[in-house]
Amino acid sequence: MTPARPAPPDTSRAAAFLQAFEEDRGTPIAFWWVFAGPSNTLTLPEQIAASVGDRIISHAIAPGEWIREQEIGQQFGVSRSPVREAMRLLEREGVVRIHARRGARATVLAQKEIKDLFEVRASLVRLVGRRAAEHRPERLLELLEIGFGTLGETADDPASARRYGETAAQMTLLCAALCGNDRLFPLIASLSMQMLRYTSLGLKSRERRRRSIVLWRGAIDAIRRGDADAVEQFFASRLEENWREIRRLLETEVIA
Repeated sequence: MTPARPAPPDTSRAAAFLQAFEEDRGTPIAFWWVFAGPSNTLTLPEQIAASVGDRIISHAIAPGEWIREQEIGQQFGVSRSPVREAMRLLEREGVVRIHARRGARATVLAQKEIKDLFEVRASLVRLVGRRAAEHRPERLLELLEIGFGTLGETADDPASARRYGETAAQMTLLCAALCGNDRLFPLIASLSMQMLRYTSLGLKSRERRRRSIVLWRGAIDAIRRGDADAVEQFFASRLEENWREIRRLLETEVIA
């Protein structure tokens, strides 16, 4: 069995994400930088985990679907050992659950689990907002404006709703990566990967995306002027409103 590599340093995760965002803007959120170390290279189990993780957050593997380990092994030309190690990595990130003698399954979260995760994420994101306003690095402001441009391009296009949600998540991660607290990024990143299927749900409607843009504009402007209280409030409003919409949809719809 391939030995598990320790989780990369917090600064390496943030650097890998920033590099990916700057070099290939507009691409979907990808799992590879979650596992990336200082060299931005992945072990074989990490490569498999990144591939499967991307399929989960893009809904190519549906919530509750069993991971076909033999099929994945054939795709990568490997035995089941590195595939099983990959599943353990994904379980660590909260996107699969391993069942003894049955294999791994993409997580399905109950409404209370989603609410609990949202509460934790909201507290951390509010802190990220405060720290970003206190530090307000020019690099962050430049990257947020790039992301905001993508929000504007996709807000009114129903076919781009998922890209809008991914961009909004990336903008939160940009704040976490450049807020001056190296410990915050891996926490926000892990929660974002677990929650992306659900946070995007709250942005399905054009009305919700338009409201999100207003809140993001206010937050960016507040970061620029160093108003930590205002940034925290904009971030809190964005998350709370999104949660209310997700809860409403979960009560009336099946996630597609």
